[in-house]
Amino acid sequence: MCSRVSDNNLNGTVPEFIGKWNQLRKLELYATGLQGPIPPAIFHLEKLSDLRIADMPGPEFQLPKKPIERKYLVLRNINLTGTIPENAWKVEKTLDLTFNKLVGEIPPNTIRRQFTFLSGNKLTGTVQDSFLQNSPNLDVSYNNFSRAPRCNSSNENNINWFRSSSSNNKLSDLLPCSEISRCPKYYRSFHINCGGQDVKNRRIWYEGDKGSESNAAARSYYRLRSNRGFSSTGDFMDDDNFYNDKYTLQSNSNLIDSGLYATARKTPLSITYYGYCLENGNYTVRLHFAEIEFTYEKLYNKVARRVFDIYIQGIQVQKVFNFTEEAKGSNRNFTIPFNTTVTDRTLEIRLYWAGKGTTVIPIRGNYGPIISAISVCYMFFFCLSFETYRLQGV
Repeated sequence: MCSRVSDNNLNGTVPEFIGKWNQLRKLELYATGLQGPIPPAIFHLEKLSDLRIADMPGPEFQLPKKPIERKYLVLRNINLTGTIPENAWKVEKTLDLTFNKLVGEIPPNTIRRQFTFLSGNKLTGTVQDSFLQNSPNLDVSYNNFSRAPRCNSSNENNINWFRSSSSNNKLSDLLPCSEISRCPKYYRSFHINCGGQDVKNRRIWYEGDKGSESNAAARSYYRLRSNRGFSSTGDFMDDDNFYNDKYTLQSNSNLIDSGLYATARKTPLSITYYGYCLENGNYTVRLHFAEIEFTYEKLYNKVARRVFDIYIQGIQVQKVFNFTEEAKGSNRNFTIPFNTTVTDRTLEIRLYWAGKGTTVIPIRGNYGPIISAISVCYMFFFCLSFETYRLQGV
């Protein structure tokens, strides 16, 4: 027995009677509109091997002390607090506790698990070598570990250390495992062709990030002799593919601009593009989009719906954003601008999939934000575009 209730506008709290469904094997509650906390009886269902609950507001609650023996456990962005109990490591394949309020140190891990996502918490202490060795794909970004990562432990596994620790060197926190500890100079712009090669568009040179290709579910990338990079996390669940190669998209259509919009970078959960070594001040951010995957040449793609949230400098600037509707169709480019301020030499742009939209068109596990290009300029600097936009303040 399986139950999936996602992308709805329901009211009230998670029903207690779900905890009585003794034959339940899979429960998925993504962006339902319901509020927490999760009834404790759900965690005690013996046949429930796949539990996924995400993007659910409500009061704070803690993981139960009872061993959580699951194949898949996703408890993402649901106001989870307290420490991680050792019994949480009994999850076999995917453990996702991202974007909660978990604190304390990571307990020892003795089970080798394919995916472990702990991004966006307040975890402290150190990450033990035994934990790293048992985590082929591990994301510990956006935490407060007290020591810098042991980067030589990352050679065999895919580990994302982006902003994982706090120190007096903000640049080292942003770029752990790099040789960059100080800015050689300060910049007033950066431009990225997401998922593609270097390309020139309207007098502006966009640096490509296609060279960052890998099948890693958790990774951080920056380009030497540049001032930008990205951090990405998440796995396309239900696609029966532990080694995804679909983090970038390539258009084969003649209807799309063959330069800036022919490629895109894709993420199943969250991706942060960032610029560093920037001059402080006011900036204009332009985000470029085009739907090159769910194209209308195939009729079933017309019912596909890709929506996500956008954050700039940690502030949500778009919720349930659907750029295909804004562009009035696929293979049509759409640009949205924002004003923002840099105060600590860095600028972050994050796209986040909040559980809404379709996930099974044309096949299972097909969802998540995509972006074609990013242009960031110091306000009224030389790289102003010819076009006039209605700017949105951040």
